[in-house]
Amino acid sequence: MHLVLPLIAAIAFASGSLVFKRAFAEGATLSHAVVLNNVVLGILFLPLMALDPTPIPWDRIHLPCLTAASFVTGHLLNVAALRAGDVSVATPLLGVKVVFVALIARFAFGWPLSTGQLVAAGLTSAGVLVTGLTDLKPGGRAGATTLLALGCAAAFAVTDVLIQTWAAGFGTFNFLSMLFAALAIESVLVLPLLGFRSRPEADGLPLLRAALVSLSAPRGAWRWIALATTLSAIQAVLVAGTIAVWRDAAGVNVVYGTRGLWSLALVWWAGSWFGNAERRDSGPSVLAARAIGAALILSAVVLALRSSPIAGR
Repeated sequence: MHLVLPLIAAIAFASGSLVFKRAFAEGATLSHAVVLNNVVLGILFLPLMALDPTPIPWDRIHLPCLTAASFVTGHLLNVAALRAGDVSVATPLLGVKVVFVALIARFAFGWPLSTGQLVAAGLTSAGVLVTGLTDLKPGGRAGATTLLALGCAAAFAVTDVLIQTWAAGFGTFNFLSMLFAALAIESVLVLPLLGFRSRPEADGLPLLRAALVSLSAPRGAWRWIALATTLSAIQAVLVAGTIAVWRDAAGVNVVYGTRGLWSLALVWWAGSWFGNAERRDSGPSVLAARAIGAALILSAVVLALRSSPIAGR
């Protein structure tokens, strides 16, 4: 039943992707999608320290900091992929993370993986491949979208494996609170690389004033920024918390991979509410191929639910 949590996170992620696209259209920048979002996450996770009965092992504080570096890299690549391509392409491609988690877990850490999980990872890969191929058209930006999404998947896979490896020994709630505190700090440190160029009026200003100018946005964008940040926080809490507590990164990520399925459904049924024109711009054959990819991912989820290493405990 713990895999219900990443399923909810998958829906939140797919919804947030649509909202981020709308926010970008209204004038939001990478500064809002990465920096502001991650600062909010750092604040939300900080109280978890009060739930951990053990003191923080400050001699190992580098562990959550390294994990945060992988997380912020993945988040940056994710929002860049959303800006470069369609939600119904970029989001399903992130399902490749399942394969990366399985490979890292098996060959770097020697964790045992069931045959069912490996098959599920293969099905997920086939599903996201079919979906991604639908955007391969001359003159398009599919190459950039694909590379950014795959890089994001790899970074988030490393993040999940490190959480599962280090959280328990560090103190689960201590680790999560320090992870997201480091995430907030590291995101602020990369702000000059993200936001200053997006606001020309920030050039030549002192650092603090330039940062504030870089985080400014048109009034109409702020409601979408707030909603996207809220959805991002929900899915981050659910995924990180489930992996840290139940230590089933492979199973969690197969279920979380259904965000591609949900993104396709949301683009079809609710895209117009967010000003998204992917349904209108895609032909019947493209939508059919993406539906096939979604069906493969759903099959992988069913298999993962039956083969989770802690199922039945």
